[in-house]
Amino acid sequence: MIQRRMSLDHPMGLNDVRRVVENIKDIGEGEELVIQMSSQDSFRAEGIFSVLDTGDYRWSAKGGHDGKDYYIVARKR
Repeated sequence: MIQRRMSLDHPMGLNDVRRVVENIKDIGEGEELVIQMSSQDSFRAEGIFSVLDTGDYRWSAKGGHDGKDYYIVARKR
């Protein structure tokens, strides 16, 4: 499985959501995209979740072990 990664800077903004939109276009079947962001921005991730749902991706979200990071893992359905 190919795993692509991208990091979003704090504070997360609309341009970051646009970057996610551009990056998920390259994700094929059997690949996944891991999006890393600051845990302080986790409440702003709703826009990313909406993009993933609209694009027919299966995703999960979790916090990092140190409490500083938040991860979204997306796979094409």
